[in-house]
Order: sequence, then C-alpha cells, then structure tokens
Amino acid sequence: MSEIQIDYTSRDYSALKNELISLVNLKTGGAWNPTDPSDLGNALLEAFAYMGDIMSYYIDRVANETQVETAVKTETLLNFASLYGYRPSGPTPATVTVSFTNDSDAPVSLPVGTQVMAPLNYGPFSQAYFETTQPFTAIAPNATVNVVCVEGKTVNTDKEDYIDPVFHKPLPSSIGTSTGSANQSFQILESGIIDASLVVYVGQGVAFAPWQYVDNLVEYGPNDLVFTANQNTDGTLNVLFGDGINGAIPPASQAISATYKISVGRYGNVISGAVSEVSFIPGNIDPEAVSFFTVNNTTAATGGADADSQTQIRSKIKNAIISRNRAVTLNDYKYLSSLVPLVGKTNAASSVYSLVNVYLQVQNDGSATPGIISGSVTPSWTSLKRDVELYMDDKIPVGVTLNVLPPQYMPLRLEVTVLIKDTYKKSTARLDVYKALLSGDTGLFSYEKNTFARNISLSSIISALSPLTGVTSVSVTKLNVDGGSSAQDIILEPNQIPYLIPANLLIEVSGGINI
Repeated sequence: MSEIQIDYTSRDYSALKNELISLVNLKTGGAWNPTDPSDLGNALLEAFAYMGDIMSYYIDRVANETQVETAVKTETLLNFASLYGYRPSGPTPATVTVSFTNDSDAPVSLPVGTQVMAPLNYGPFSQAYFETTQPFTAIAPNATVNVVCVEGKTVNTDKEDYIDPVFHKPLPSSIGTSTGSANQSFQILESGIIDASLVVYVGQGVAFAPWQYVDNLVEYGPNDLVFTANQNTDGTLNVLFGDGINGAIPPASQAISATYKISVGRYGNVISGAVSEVSFIPGNIDPEAVSFFTVNNTTAATGGADADSQTQIRSKIKNAIISRNRAVTLNDYKYLSSLVPLVGKTNAASSVYSLVNVYLQVQNDGSATPGIISGSVTPSWTSLKRDVELYMDDKIPVGVTLNVLPPQYMPLRLEVTVLIKDTYKKSTARLDVYKALLSGDTGLFSYEKNTFARNISLSSIISALSPLTGVTSVSVTKLNVDGGSSAQDIILEPNQIPYLIPANLLIEVSGGINI
C-alpha cells in the first residue's frame, strides 16, 4: 500500500480535513464513513484539522512579524523603531489666536500657560484645551488682547489637590519611586503626550531636580542625569533611566514625577467661535480670576495632527535603515529629514551639488493642504522647518547649503462616469466611488497616498474604480490641475503634491436604479 503525505499547502480547516479524510480512507480501504457525526473518529479528525488551522495562522503571523513591510502589530513596529533609532512622533498641537476681554473693574494680568477650553461635539474627545504662549500685564477693564495659544492641557491643571497653594501652578504627577536598580522604567498612564512637553523630575525637597531627555542613553556616561522615553501600543509612554554606565541611576527611594501636556491631535483644529471659557490661570490665587475674562477665537485653529500612523512608522523605519545617519545622496536627505518628530512627508531635489532643497510636509492635520493655510505656512510648519534644519546640521557635507521649503499643492479637478448593472442603486454606487477616491487612509487621493511628485494617470483611476461592486465600466472625462476640460495624465515636480477635494470631484452614474 502506497503512503500519502499531508500536502504542505493545505493550511486551512477545510483543506486539512480533506487531507486527513483521504489519509484515513487510504489506511482503512475506504471502509470509514467521515460524515457520521456520531463517530468519535470524526470528532477527533475535525479537532486535528481545527488545531492545524490555528497553528498555520500563528506560523504565518510569526513570519509576517519578522519583516518591517509585512508586520501588522503595533508592538512589532515599535520594537523595530527602537532597534533602528527612530522614535515615533506623538500628536502635533494646533495653534489659534484667542481674544481675551477683561470684564472686571480692575486691571488683570495674563501669565504664560493661561488655559482656555473649547467643547467638542465630534470625535472621541469632549473638549480641547489651549494655553497662552505670551504674557500680558495689567490688561485694563473692558480692554481686549489677542493672544497666540497652543493646544494641549498641562497635567493636573484640572485637579485641585495637585495645584501648588502658594504659586498656583500644577504640581508634577507622580509616576513611581526609584528602587536604585539599573534600567528602571516608569509608565505614564495618559496617552497623547506632546513630545517636547515631557519633563521628568527625580527626588523631593532639595533633591528635587529635572533630568534631561535624550534620544539614546548609549551616548551618555554614568554621571549624566538623563532619561529617554518610548511609546507603548496604547499611546502611553515609558520613562527609561540608565544603568550606571550609560546614564545615571536615580537614587533609591527617590520619587519620580513628571509634567507634560496632553493633545487631542487633529481634533484641536476647532472652528471659529469654539473657544468659550478660561479654565485655569497659573500664578493667580484669586479663585474667581477665571471669570474675569470673556474669550473667543475669531479664526479656526490650525496645524493639529495625530501621532504617526502605522503606515508612517513603517515607512520611517525603512528610511532610518537606509539613510545610516549621513546625507550623501538626495534620497539620504529625503529619508533623514523624514525622521524628525512630527514630519509627515519629505522630498529632496538639487540642480547643483552645493545646494539641496528639502521639501517638507507636516503630519495630516485634516485639511486638504497640511501646513498651508490661504497660501501661507502655518506656525506648525515653521517650527518643524527649524527642527529639520537643526537635525540635519551635522549630517550634511561641508560646503552644502540646505534649503527647507514648503510643498506646492496642486488641486486636481476630476470627473468620472461609471456604468453600473441594472440591479444596483445609483446612490450606493456614487458613495462607493467617493470612498474609493477620498476615504480615510485607503482612498486613492487620501493623505497617505498623496506624496511628493506623485504622477496621476487616467489608468490608475480606472483601476481603482473598476473592481467596485456592480460597476461594469469606468471612464475619466476630466483630470487636470488648471481647471480646464482636459482629461490627461498628471506629471508633477519634486516639490508638488496633488490633492482632491469633494468640490472638485464630479461623479456621474449611468444605468442602475434611480435611488
């Protein structure tokens, strides 16, 4: 009797069950009935097939998680990021100008860190907080001042027991106590921490002092008072200290505490008129001080963006591997600048070796043109430009000048006609086409896919829409960036990014049911 083996390509429940049935029939000469539900052998066979299916699934998952390109678990990507020296970005806070009107009968001052609140009726958050970035002294009764505010709520400003009774400032939040051992880690249990806002303190009383944040403890000695931080899968942070060789160890029994700001990311891009009340004034012991002012924002907040997505983390890890921390080729400039926290996308171009242009886009702030409002760059873009210049300063060759420039956004005009089967609804087909082009992170013209110098072909649009349910044919009747009537492939320059907004998209549906 010839032997048979289980086919190694049979990895799901049904295929494994059929293989086992064939094997049993071969051994029994076909005398066994595999369809009898009362047969214990049948139950065992199904159990083995189920076990094989589960094992195959985990084998595939393990294999996938060994590669940056195929890993799907956030934990895996964060481990890869740590391995290759990339720290995923937290959220980008929005910026807004708020008008403060003194409604009291006496002059009142506004210190830095005065906090205002805007209620939210969308998204996962109920409110967004903004804090002033400049002081104003002795604002006269009935006078109004305009103050630039940045989104983010300082920890403990909403907890009366954690407000210093003398200086009326929020106290650091306790995150643990040192054991005096090496490589201690303390978790901050809140998510959405703004990268540059984290300050960690060690000790109490006269020993109370801030330690310095660094990207990597390896570069520091046993007496350096430094710490670093890494991100968890739920968006919280772990604060990490040294081992007495690379970075000092906090003395045993010393308290570990931290101050930081929490951001709501792109949900902080509130509309005009959303800011409605003063929620906290530091340094002012009058409990009624928050009621002295009427506040309002006459323009919308801009620049707020979410933390790195999985797609961005995956891309930036590969950039970190390739660039090797030195700028030689144009791709090196592109990849290195993308590693700066809060950067969305980059590109590089040059016509002479001594001058390199790096084009910089901020993280997705929910607008069609991130980093650009009414033709002008946002404060977020300007701040990021300085960060990129500073980061690249020791990585570019001597004699090379680096220009960091904003993107040029190219507004697409698109008209498509789709023919659907007679049994399908036109309204459903129109919605499916809209989602395929503009939805979230998957649409053909979503933020993730609108990259620098991206060429748009007519065939790419047809390919994206043809697989939709009920669609029998697709034609593109208009595709251009000049507002004309032509339908042609779009070829863009290194500094250009295409974008499509609903107002510039016309969807015609023929055939089907008129509902």
